[in-house]
Amino acid sequence: MRSLSALLSRRLASAWLEVSSPAQTVPTQGLIRIDYQASARRPCEATLEVVIDRQVVLRRPLRLDRAPQAGWLALHGHLLANGVADAVLRLVVGGRAVATRPLALQVRNEGPLAAAVTDSLRRTGAPVALDGPCDSRLYDYADAGLVAWFDRSPAEIEAHLADLAASGEASFEEVEALRVFADQGYMVLPDVVDPEHLARLNAALDDAVAQKVDGYEWGRSQRIHNLHQRYDAVKELWLHPKVMRMLELVFGEAAKPCQSLTYVFGSEQEHHQDTIHLTPFPAGRMCGVWTALEDVQPESGELMVFPGSQSLPRVYMADVGLPKVENEEWAEFGRTVTPRWTELINGRGLAREVYRPRAGTVLIWHENLMHAGSPRADLSRSRRSIVGHYFANGAIAYYDSSGQPAVLYEEP
Repeated sequence: MRSLSALLSRRLASAWLEVSSPAQTVPTQGLIRIDYQASARRPCEATLEVVIDRQVVLRRPLRLDRAPQAGWLALHGHLLANGVADAVLRLVVGGRAVATRPLALQVRNEGPLAAAVTDSLRRTGAPVALDGPCDSRLYDYADAGLVAWFDRSPAEIEAHLADLAASGEASFEEVEALRVFADQGYMVLPDVVDPEHLARLNAALDDAVAQKVDGYEWGRSQRIHNLHQRYDAVKELWLHPKVMRMLELVFGEAAKPCQSLTYVFGSEQEHHQDTIHLTPFPAGRMCGVWTALEDVQPESGELMVFPGSQSLPRVYMADVGLPKVENEEWAEFGRTVTPRWTELINGRGLAREVYRPRAGTVLIWHENLMHAGSPRADLSRSRRSIVGHYFANGAIAYYDSSGQPAVLYEEP
């Protein structure tokens, strides 16, 4: 017969744990995010354990009470076998598991880049589970063997382009666009979006404004997040065959969309590199794609680019000694990182170029290209546009500024 003290111990330790992951339903590459919520009937010290293949790969201390505590963790999917990975998350109190939740994670890391990333992670001893934020210091960015073709020497770039042309993998026009991308850090593709599709995109944007999606108020420079999840026209643009084709030629791998941002008016965002926000490993395996939904007019807060700035040093949070941004508190980031970017631009003497495309034109830029939104001199003039961000299949994708793993769109 159990003693009264044992019964009370069991009641005091009783806890609740819920877990979920996108990889439960869709085969996932790269970082696998797992979200959890935990609570306990009585305040207690607990440990969240993650078990894979009967091995504990993470122990995270938690202080629990009745209020649910939410958190997340990430697994390096490259270090798991492709297929279904059986994971178990459990809460341990006083040396005993008081709540256990199994997770069947679908892992899919395929292709040469994925294999190279796996080799790098194993060589550097990267952990299976991240006990903290995603950070550039986890990865070997200095590995010369992982440098993208467009970040190599001029001779190596030309040799790569010659191979594409000789093999018939790219047309003359595509090779020329890739040459400009390697030299300037971006390429311009005119007339990608036809008038009928443009009309549907603008109708979707009008509806989003009327519905005040993301709390949007007319006239603001605010961006509207992920309209591809609401409107078919935006999703069609997000997955546009011409865009995906050019990204595949850039990456040498299929492209995986990450997010979309839609603007009615110019962003007026200060000059920046996307590297610190949408961060790939290996470097170079992310591109931004900017589509004009109307003819861009002077004084509308046009996009500005700095040709050749993709070759500037990449800036990561660890380089400037900043902690990850939490709760959208960007003030310290702006005081520290923006001057560093200014210093890099001025040190190289780079000029800015105002971008005024016609409706339907697509701009694809290198992840490290410096770009900005110019001031809106005429507040009545809109600058309708949609931006998407894409990672190379097989790369690791995360947000270095916040430490969050990125969730990529995966075909079922």
